[in-house]
Amino acid sequence: MPQFRYVTEIQVEDSEWDPSSHSQEHTQYNLLAAKGLPRGFNTIYDFGLGIGKQFRSFVDSLEEHTTRSILRFVGDGDEGLDEDGLTLRVKFSRFSEYRAAVDLYRDRGWTVVRRVIEAETHNAIAPLFDLPEAEPIRGRHPMVKLLTEEVATGHVMNVTDRELLADAVTNAAPVLAGEAPERLVKLRDDIELVSLDALISQFERDLSGRFASNEGHWQGFFNRNRFALQLLFAAPVSVEWQQAHVRSSDATGSGARIADFLCANVVTKTVLLVEIKTPGATLMAAQAYRGQGTEAAVHVPHKELAGAVAQVQSQMSSISQHFPQMIPSTSTVDPWNQPQGAVIVGRVSTLTSEQRESFLRYRDGLADVTVLAYDEVLERLKGLREMLGASPGSP
Repeated sequence: MPQFRYVTEIQVEDSEWDPSSHSQEHTQYNLLAAKGLPRGFNTIYDFGLGIGKQFRSFVDSLEEHTTRSILRFVGDGDEGLDEDGLTLRVKFSRFSEYRAAVDLYRDRGWTVVRRVIEAETHNAIAPLFDLPEAEPIRGRHPMVKLLTEEVATGHVMNVTDRELLADAVTNAAPVLAGEAPERLVKLRDDIELVSLDALISQFERDLSGRFASNEGHWQGFFNRNRFALQLLFAAPVSVEWQQAHVRSSDATGSGARIADFLCANVVTKTVLLVEIKTPGATLMAAQAYRGQGTEAAVHVPHKELAGAVAQVQSQMSSISQHFPQMIPSTSTVDPWNQPQGAVIVGRVSTLTSEQRESFLRYRDGLADVTVLAYDEVLERLKGLREMLGASPGSP
């Protein structure tokens, strides 16, 4: 997946670069790494050369003002847009000042988190010894004061500050696990619930918004939130591949069959192929096949539903025929087991009562293919949120 919206190539000008000695083994990860890249760049080939993750907002900010595809870091000379129409030149010194500022605030954020947790740890045991409650040390620096206020009370900071704070919490987690493990567990649980709330809110909003008929958006959503896929099936499921080729193309480039997600039951190693359609897809034909206008009306599946089911069925048939030759062996998937299929499509809430009955009959009659509507997925996410938010011992 590309790191940025427009930038596809990052160039680094270095007059001292030695082409005969350009790589070395990384001292920490024991992987091949590029030599000579400035601080703030990822040097390990396996991880992908480029800007370090914590500094990529520098490029994101540049892309708000230009769509140039080549970003060239230079030691001196002019900055700005090159006449070739492709390149943006930026001095190392500009990026270095930005990197140093980010590092500084990340360190301050870590300090703030530690101070707030120290106060919370004290307050947790204070009643046992009749001690007064403690307030976090806010320090003298204005930014440290603001960070402390945000951590302690949940307000004041802007989006960038919160991103820095999240990074600081991530870095501090190993220390917190040793110093105050119960507080770390509580913090983790709170974060998970807030994240799930945000996920549900986004999911519900996009069902009828501008993404309702955008298949790429929903494929990206489930790829970013794979646990939502795992939640849908009554089995221990892992996502193995996205856009998996279960049948390769012929010499003309046609004939390929590609599943949106290839999953595996981690116990039985059964393949589960998942097709992601949109919540805006039509499930049942509007005109009744029989009994129009009566309670006995029978509706046939709309071509969007029937086509999606036929698509995943064709992929299932390709698993045992073609997949073993494409991927001879794997520890998590056995293509000889009976493959299963799943389609996420449409919304049941858009159906009339007669259409809903026909839909349920059609779905129940499918062999080895599970059909789930988006509003059913939403209710399962809400059910998970309710379960995780319930107090221990509550009914």
